[in-house]
Amino acid sequence: MHDSQTLGSLQDFGQEHFSALDTLLSNTDSGTWGERLRGWLKACTLSPHGALQQDVLETAVVDLVTLELACQAYATEEDGLRLADRGGTVRARRTLGDLLLLIGERDPKLARMLASLARSSRNQRLRQIRSLVLART
Repeated sequence: MHDSQTLGSLQDFGQEHFSALDTLLSNTDSGTWGERLRGWLKACTLSPHGALQQDVLETAVVDLVTLELACQAYATEEDGLRLADRGGTVRARRTLGDLLLLIGERDPKLARMLASLARSSRNQRLRQIRSLVLART
């Protein structure tokens, strides 16, 4: 998966998404995961071999899901949780989608695994958020 075309594509990916995501991260309470995501995006550009390690990709996917959820406001409704975009949700999802497409071109199995990880991470976090919102009401 680490051929020169993939590495070049990942460098382009990092350059394309870094500034927009950096702005989003600056506007959220991102803490450790935000710094880790910034570091990964920089690594995409400067050291793509390291950014393509499976464990690093898994962490980046979870951090992108966390960013997506941090860009939303939450309120309870009778039938569940109401989400409202505070700005940035689409950018975070697009970045994740672009990453999965890039990975899928060379390793479809890994891309499917990362997509599954994103879905399960999102669902788990939404359950946690719903519980926290309910506890506050």
